[in-house]
Amino acid sequence: MSPKPEETGGATLPQSKQKSAGKSTEGEESSSKPKEQEKPVHHFPCNKEFHTRAEVEEALKEYPWKVVEPYDGKDWVSWDVLGLKVPHPKYNLKWRNCADMSLGWTGLVELESGQVEPLHNHTTPMIYYILQGEPIITLNYIKNRASKWQCINIPSYCPHGIINDKEEKVVIAWCYLPLEDEAKPGPDKNYNWKFLEELDTE
Repeated sequence: MSPKPEETGGATLPQSKQKSAGKSTEGEESSSKPKEQEKPVHHFPCNKEFHTRAEVEEALKEYPWKVVEPYDGKDWVSWDVLGLKVPHPKYNLKWRNCADMSLGWTGLVELESGQVEPLHNHTTPMIYYILQGEPIITLNYIKNRASKWQCINIPSYCPHGIINDKEEKVVIAWCYLPLEDEAKPGPDKNYNWKFLEELDTE
């Protein structure tokens, strides 16, 4: 189980230009194929104030929406679920998927003080939201001291990594984004906003 965000204690790791698309850095190797990803479940306690469980279950039949509680006591995962292994405990950061893969690949990642996500890249663009801590975020070999509420934009194949060299635990919300331009939403495409209730005028 991963505890809720709290303060902990720190170290750092130099990063170098060793990774490129499709190649492994020394010490990192494929251990197996990726495992089946967790299927998050709806957190029913959030409905008690407003609805019966039967009402909620009926609504879920039409659209598979969810309110997901990542701090529900279940184990968070690490590199083995991606079929990877790392050579040192400082790389053993933990994360939790917070949506069905059919909807999107998003969740939370935690780095204790002294932990590092090694410099790497991947095909899909990505966004980080810093929820706690002041990590060093490396983007294309440039180090950035990030802070709470900042949004980190990571284009396709951009080298990136995270270092937590502070005492406080780092918590980041992450989301992989569509690679194809035609799949990306915007005000003028793939959006179609429509109000479904009468709005107050006073």
